[in-house]
Amino acid sequence: MHGWSIRGSKPEVWDAVLFSSELDLLEIRMHELAPVVSKFFIVEADRTFTGRPKNLTFAENAHRFAAFADMIVYSVFHGRTLEPGESPFVNEAAQRGHMNDLLRGHMVEVEEDPLVIFSDVDEIPSAHTIKLLQACNAPNPIHLQMREYLYSFEWPAGEGSWRAQVHRLGRDGSGYNHGQVAEWKLADSGWHCSFCFRYLHEFADKMSGYSHADRVTDPSLLMPERIQQVICEGRDIFGMLPEAYRWKDLLSLMDKDATPSAVHVPRHLIEHADQFKFLLPGGCQRER
Repeated sequence: MHGWSIRGSKPEVWDAVLFSSELDLLEIRMHELAPVVSKFFIVEADRTFTGRPKNLTFAENAHRFAAFADMIVYSVFHGRTLEPGESPFVNEAAQRGHMNDLLRGHMVEVEEDPLVIFSDVDEIPSAHTIKLLQACNAPNPIHLQMREYLYSFEWPAGEGSWRAQVHRLGRDGSGYNHGQVAEWKLADSGWHCSFCFRYLHEFADKMSGYSHADRVTDPSLLMPERIQQVICEGRDIFGMLPEAYRWKDLLSLMDKDATPSAVHVPRHLIEHADQFKFLLPGGCQRER
């Protein structure tokens, strides 16, 4: 269908993420990818991108991922406070460099260059997408175009998510990044669930602690009552217009419709619907 040839052998697949606090999405992600991934690389920082101290949430909850212990390569990145006028992207770039060094350090363990997934925790590739890329000589690197969701799988937000990518590490010399590196995109490759948190404080933490903290133009944006209302109504959490390049796209993103369907969502989410009901249609109420 794609015009790709079959590989002579199947390379290992590694999944590489920078972890903040997204325990639920990481659990869903790891269960989705475990059948096709050999290693999960997780880098966790002791500071946010804006330089604020933070807990090592994964380390404190490692027991939750005991089933994958033999597959996990975990590393702590020691961040720093920002200098006056310095951008949070400085810390983000340093953390991505740490991940790159970690990946390169494990290349000696494999005879064949591995396929490595570069994506955020909330950008979850489907297992069948990764099986396809493992079996076929796809373009290298290739972006994964994903179905987008906001707050939960109740609020579809288009298919504009493309930053997730897969690289044949060692062949293209590229570092661990989150920008555009190729023209090739594989459609319908997974799910990007943005701001899909269980607790209200996690929304405020992400809004104020990461690379786009400059969008918090008023402290009232962080009030729990306001955040809860925004989640249930599907509105922009920063009170901004959606990012779009065409009026048609802008209007469709401003006037989103909730979906009652839970078809075509990650398998682990459906199998544990009671545990993750806040991510399913009708479950917009969040915990304090």
